[in-house]
Amino acid sequence: MMTLSVVPPRHQPVPLPSLNALLVLETAARHQSFTRAAAELGVTQTAVSHQIKALEGELGVTLFRRSPRRLVLTAEGQAWAAELYRIFHRLREANAKLRAPVNRERPLVSVSIIPSFAARWLVPRLGRFFEAYPNIDLRLSTSAHVVDFDLEPFDLGIRYGSGRYPGLVCQKLADDAWVVVGAPALLARTKLRLASDLAHQTLLYDDDPDVWSRWLQASGVRDLTGARRHEITDSGMLVEAAIRGQGIALARWALACDDLASGRLALAFPKYRPLPTGHAYYLVGTRETVRRKPVAAFRAWISAQTASLRTP
Repeated sequence: MMTLSVVPPRHQPVPLPSLNALLVLETAARHQSFTRAAAELGVTQTAVSHQIKALEGELGVTLFRRSPRRLVLTAEGQAWAAELYRIFHRLREANAKLRAPVNRERPLVSVSIIPSFAARWLVPRLGRFFEAYPNIDLRLSTSAHVVDFDLEPFDLGIRYGSGRYPGLVCQKLADDAWVVVGAPALLARTKLRLASDLAHQTLLYDDDPDVWSRWLQASGVRDLTGARRHEITDSGMLVEAAIRGQGIALARWALACDDLASGRLALAFPKYRPLPTGHAYYLVGTRETVRRKPVAAFRAWISAQTASLRTP
């Protein structure tokens, strides 16, 4: 008897869209503007618009909603933009690494860091590192994604999370906690004394949607009715909004401490205990990299600097 075997058809790979069109999409999404994307790419705004239109036709989705005043990514556009940002970010990093001069006068330490912590805490302190280590060059790259040390040219990464980073040397820098802050002029007008006084106020929070409910519960308040709540997903921008008096913010201590010290912000409830976020800042790297003397110097320096963050 003859036996017949059925061979399943080979899976046909989905053809890639034009890489140039994908670069145009990533640039336009990053700037949220066809005009600024055209300026970066060295083409006309019309060319950018045509590329996006052609790409939408090829993908069968709408990537942007266009209006006279603004350009907004659709859900499909956001999904594509997030993936493309990571891909082109790696390409740019690889390009910078491979085309950089081989011989350097001074050793270089390359650090990946989350944008909010870089802008609101690290950058104001960098002058201290430059003064203490004039013979070490530093390269900071801000990114929200977790870098792969096997693929990307970084010596260290500063991450905000639970501390579980398998295969890496992990050094805890500082825990973090939520504090309620506002512009001094705004707090003077509202005269807050108890958590319940936040009713009918404008409350700001980042990408943790339940944080106000948790803080209120910890403060003995079930919930508030009448308070407006606005989400600002970037934690650094959240602090800036609070400084400008746009609402009462539940901010991370590490990002608000300098502005509290300078008087640009004030604690709304000085007697209330900060609410732990459950996460901390960690310095990570490979075992081979952290042994390098310049990298060890940066690790020692930032560990000393973050000592002030360990007790909000």
